[in-house]
Amino acid sequence: MRYVYTKIIILLFLLFLIFFISLFIGPVYIPASRILDILLEEIFRINMHVKYSSYEIVVYLREPEILGAVIVGSSLGIGGAVVQSIFKNPITEPYIIGISSGSALGAVISLFLGLFSFVFLQGFSFIFSVMTVIFIYIISVRHGYSNILYLLLTGISVSFFLSSIMAFLLFSDIKIEDEAFFWLLGSLQGITYNNLIPVSIIVIFISIILYFYSNELDAIGIGERYAHSIGVNVERTKFISFILVGISVSAVVSISGLIGFVGLVTPHISRILFGGRNKYVIPVSAIISSIILISANDIAHIVVPGVVIPIGIITGIMGVPFFIYILNRISGERLAS
Repeated sequence: MRYVYTKIIILLFLLFLIFFISLFIGPVYIPASRILDILLEEIFRINMHVKYSSYEIVVYLREPEILGAVIVGSSLGIGGAVVQSIFKNPITEPYIIGISSGSALGAVISLFLGLFSFVFLQGFSFIFSVMTVIFIYIISVRHGYSNILYLLLTGISVSFFLSSIMAFLLFSDIKIEDEAFFWLLGSLQGITYNNLIPVSIIVIFISIILYFYSNELDAIGIGERYAHSIGVNVERTKFISFILVGISVSAVVSISGLIGFVGLVTPHISRILFGGRNKYVIPVSAIISSIILISANDIAHIVVPGVVIPIGIITGIMGVPFFIYILNRISGERLAS
């Protein structure tokens, strides 16, 4: 047990270290001494006579972006761990249940209507995403119980349908393609404290609730018959978990756009390090996802001088090799058994 907590402390230290290093990364060079002065001024309210432009860049541009990576990463990581437990499928992630298509369609509709403000973009994205998740769950319920395979297939079908509508809208108005393109590939640049704070409250609240469902999710992962035998209300647990993941991921997608592979790979890294119990997998997935997303955001800033690459491209490049490794690992385990 002590070894488990030691590993968690190491991961948290790594997260804080990467967070601190990321404050130095950006298109505008700010000396390390000035950034330290800014942190002292911000944390301890000591007047370090810092140049206001530098203070504004660090506090109002870089910090929200990095904190956004933590919140977005945590939501995607926890969402991935939960849906993999619900579906009992190691290659599912939150986007598989229709969140990405609903969110993308909402954003494109906002652009199509000429509502280019980030407030409208975020609002439309969140509303359409949540509506999609609820719709998928409702039509997948039959005679008082939900079939996981039907739920999965319904999510995929609805995703294809909504993606087709989105493609039609983009084709109909070529002027919105550039705006939509950058958002669909994911970016943390539009995050400010104004849009981050409400999303953070949603994600933290939902993450705590999902953590308290760890034992129930473990039982469902073993088998629904076993879960029923020990008194778990399987349908209620699946419904609550499904909807909560949908709301949480919808909230972060509304401020970051679509960022793939994070929710897929981080639960597997967590299980490799800590085993299969969700009481560890859920919080550790949040930490590892945050580390990965902050690192990916740093790479997006520095890989091409003067240009910030959409973060979804970076996570895709980082995630594909590990996804292949997961497939090989799963096939190897099945052959061994």
